[in-house]
Amino acid sequence: MTSTKELLERALNMKPAKYWCDRYYIEQCTISNAKKRGHLSPALAGNFAIDLGENPAHWMAVAAMETERESPMLDRLRASLLRLKS
Repeated sequence: MTSTKELLERALNMKPAKYWCDRYYIEQCTISNAKKRGHLSPALAGNFAIDLGENPAHWMAVAAMETERESPMLDRLRASLLRLKS
């Protein structure tokens, strides 16, 4: 998995959106909006990661980077994140 969209899809394949909304005390539109935007917030990504047995810090960083505009700084962070994941 390389994007929070994939993390969301994995979560929704395990349990329906209603389950996650009840678990995280969020509205159904939060998940719908994340699907439309194609990414999760860092807090939501971190919580999905915990429940899916993934590293929440990694997924929170991925989510934060997904909201940033392309720049040399973002490229540097991506490269660093890839090195940490290996």
